[in-house]
Amino acid sequence: MTKNLARGLVVAFCLGGLAQAAELPSRAAGLWQSTTNVTGPGGAPMANAQGVVTLTCVDPATDRKFLLSGQSRCSQLSITGAGAAYTISGTCVQPAGTVKIHETLTYDSNKSVQLKADFSTSSGEMSMVSDLQWQGPCPAGMAPGDEGSMRDGVFVKAGNINDHAP
Repeated sequence: MTKNLARGLVVAFCLGGLAQAAELPSRAAGLWQSTTNVTGPGGAPMANAQGVVTLTCVDPATDRKFLLSGQSRCSQLSITGAGAAYTISGTCVQPAGTVKIHETLTYDSNKSVQLKADFSTSSGEMSMVSDLQWQGPCPAGMAPGDEGSMRDGVFVKAGNINDHAP
């Protein structure tokens, strides 16, 4: 599993297709860092999917797009919760086949969110844990929706959510 796939799992499983859903709290606008670890079938850490760090510039419009990215691939998705705790369960079609998910989101605040997702794939049971932390304002030159990583102190853009989200 590559860094892009780990990031894709966070996005794809973070609120795929919404039927009747609880309203999630808004995250603070600015630079967000997510650190993700994925374990594969049998609970073994997946190579290239441990400590994957992704940076994202979020504003109110792009926060919603990040949370709803991939919605056309999901059905039978149930989102429940209130306050700081939310549960998302459902079925999504991914390139590798149908995936059943069960995700919990815990909002420590509008600047700190914990995500844990368990999913069943044709390869077996997998788990993903992501720590999403607000870092401050987005750096100069980084637009809302930009995502990527830091290399030698410089932001390297991998894409923008506006390029592939509805």
